[in-house]
Amino acid sequence: MPKQAATADGNADIVVLQYEDLLAGSDLTAEIERAFGYDGMGILTVAGVPGISDARDRLLPLAHRFAMLPEKTKAKYEHAGSFYAVGWSFGREKLQGRPDVSKGSYYANPLQDKPFDDAATIAAHPAFAEPNIWPSEELPALRGAFMEAGQLMHRVGCLVAAQCDAFVRARCDAYPADRLQHVIKTSRCCKGRLLHYFPIDTAGRECAASHEASDSAAAQSTDDEFSNWCGWHNDHGSLTALLPAMYHITEPTGEIRQIACPDADAGLYVRGRQGQLARVVIPASHIGFQIGETAQIHSGGLLQATPHAVRGAAASAVSRSSFAVFMEPEWDYPMTVPADAANAATAATAATAATA
Repeated sequence: MPKQAATADGNADIVVLQYEDLLAGSDLTAEIERAFGYDGMGILTVAGVPGISDARDRLLPLAHRFAMLPEKTKAKYEHAGSFYAVGWSFGREKLQGRPDVSKGSYYANPLQDKPFDDAATIAAHPAFAEPNIWPSEELPALRGAFMEAGQLMHRVGCLVAAQCDAFVRARCDAYPADRLQHVIKTSRCCKGRLLHYFPIDTAGRECAASHEASDSAAAQSTDDEFSNWCGWHNDHGSLTALLPAMYHITEPTGEIRQIACPDADAGLYVRGRQGQLARVVIPASHIGFQIGETAQIHSGGLLQATPHAVRGAAASAVSRSSFAVFMEPEWDYPMTVPADAANAATAATAATAATA
């Protein structure tokens, strides 16, 4: 049966769904409401997924290995024409108004290497339509590990989406019965992002100096304290799948070792709808899922996206690797709200307030 995650002191309790319950089609709508509803934290995990631990162990160390390649080598896999949404990206994204030099990312479609064939479509929508590129010579294991993990996470995401649909449909008659599941199953715009977070003492070493003066005041803010590895943001897609992060330390000898997170304050933070701040720990054998803003719109607000950020580890030479799969509709999918969504959302909010 579904249960709450038992986490360490000071960490958030997050809803845990069992994979076998998802496969069986059990009614998990109460758990979906606790996780993704108006007062939820916008995140849950799925336990018991066969093969996920092995997939994580194969993929996440490769984030560190690619990030440590020579700069000239990594530059071969940058793709400016896709706005750096295919291949390697470092320092190209802005978060909280500043270039993000705390991490590097490798982007690819985890479902198919060439999601679109039409040249005009690729030219019009390069961020999602451009074919994948891979470092086949320098890191030949990356493609297989990336695709294997991404496809497994996508399959589980379809099951979570079916439960989200059931939750929304029960409260909103105008909601299409399988809307989120249909989006995730049919969209060719799935995007995987393999992330390497540089150690705080060296993050952004290539270009941080040019931003030091403008960042000095902002770095003192409370928000920045909780987002020095990844700034506060909402996911804009429908549903995001997350592999639990992996931490590495580089010894003075140059040896790289996988370690447990050395800082109890580091990691993923989520801000709830009532402003509460919580550190979220995803167990190593689980998959995390977060709601994005597209699903919030499509559900008329019955599913809620929440802001989240990643706080860096206050430990020398410690880096972090993670992997996210962003599931979302294609660019021409209607962004419509169900006709009776306002009444449904008002009723849900009132019910929440009555039990508070």
